[in-house]
Amino acid sequence: MNRDVRIDSAPGLIVLGWKSGAEGLFLRVRGEREEVRLVCRCGRSHWLVREQFPGGVASLSVTCHSCATRGTFAMEGVTLPAP
Repeated sequence: MNRDVRIDSAPGLIVLGWKSGAEGLFLRVRGEREEVRLVCRCGRSHWLVREQFPGGVASLSVTCHSCATRGTFAMEGVTLPAP
């Protein structure tokens, strides 16, 4: 069973990978054996997700689909997509 992690208790998470599905947004994070599901303050777990590469450093930006709460996480092991 996947563990739920609330957005307000998630600062500092290092994301290794992610997937979105009917049950919400699941993150593979450093230090966790299983994926965790990201849950918003409003209780929902459906997010608009964007990978960003400012200055060549990967980050994952999320926005709650319901209440627009935002968060950004560092990503590790992800490279800039080829043009």
